[in-house]
Amino acid sequence: MKYNQVTWYSKVIAMVLFIALPFVGFYLGMKYQEGINPQINNVVNTTQKSDTKTVVNTDQVTVKTTYENGVLKYSGSVQVPTPCYTLEVKANVLESFPEQVQIKLNVNELAVDDLENVNVCAQVVTEKEFSGEVQVSEDATVTVFLNDEQVN
Repeated sequence: MKYNQVTWYSKVIAMVLFIALPFVGFYLGMKYQEGINPQINNVVNTTQKSDTKTVVNTDQVTVKTTYENGVLKYSGSVQVPTPCYTLEVKANVLESFPEQVQIKLNVNELAVDDLENVNVCAQVVTEKEFSGEVQVSEDATVTVFLNDEQVN
């Protein structure tokens, strides 16, 4: 045997090892990781309770709600014409069963006196975000109003 000479079969063996070893290493690494952290993904998914509902999803308004421990948490965003507009958010709970939650969003332009303090008011559509919470039952219904008009 010629151990110090390059032959055709030594080239083939070298090429097979060059291609196969990274795949074998990756596979063994994945098995090793599974042995260290068994079923962590399943544990996280079972303990995480997220009942997020999208109440409104239009081009201009997005509202999502989450109910947990007797509290309805809401959050979302509204598109306004410029950054110089303000957003007022008010949530009303109508006393009926099930409760009716009205989230009223009012978009207002800054007054002329307030605009003097603003250097530049770029004419770009801007997202204004909001959030809040109200204490209601789990069966409460949510209605969203933008400038006193119901958003569907």
